Amino acid sequence: MDTDQSVNTNETTLRTRRPEDRAPEIARAALELFVTRGFAATKLEDVAKAASVSKGLPYLYFKNKEELFKAVITEAIGGPLAEATDMIGRFDGTSEDLLRELVAGFRAFEESPAGGVIKLILAEAGNFPDVARFFCTHFDLRGRELFAHALRRGVQRKEFGPIADIETTAVILVQPLAMFSVWKRSLAPFDTTNRLSSDQFYAAYLDFIFKGLRP
Repeated sequence: MDTDQSVNTNETTLRTRRPEDRAPEIARAALELFVTRGFAATKLEDVAKAASVSKGLPYLYFKNKEELFKAVITEAIGGPLAEATDMIGRFDGTSEDLLRELVAGFRAFEESPAGGVIKLILAEAGNFPDVARFFCTHFDLRGRELFAHALRRGVQRKEFGPIADIETTAVILVQPLAMFSVWKRSLAPFDTTNRLSSDQFYAAYLDFIFKGLRP
């Protein structure tokens, strides 16, 4: 096959790609732009350019920017949540070690580029309540349930003391992690009086919760 024919064949392949092949690329490009520029400042045309697709292609998948926002949340959080769920299903150590693994998984997510989605969701919740409800229903609830599962396991195995309200305790465990992620990406660069490192935070966090949970 000569060069011209090869080029034409490649161009035809790109043009005839199934539409569903491009949605994840668009969501990943949007995630990076939303986190770095902000949601309001990012246009769908910017996302198309970053994803190397035609200007109108995002509209074939997402009827508006709000629907794209939901896809971004799914792209950023869906994978880590699935991995954590799989880890819990096969975990064979102590419940304390299980909680440590959950926190380590959250830290890995939080320190990745995708971790900026937490701040983005909180910042835009009031402007896009449907997106906020989507996150709470499909992701926040699942994340809390992972911690609740570890707490129930620890109580049943008598590795933790009695817990009157496991669901509320799970919220108490999860929220400081989310708030630390937001603080790092908002106030921390300007707080000259507080040079708290991630290592310091997570070590103090684990020390604090285990002192409260151990029998």
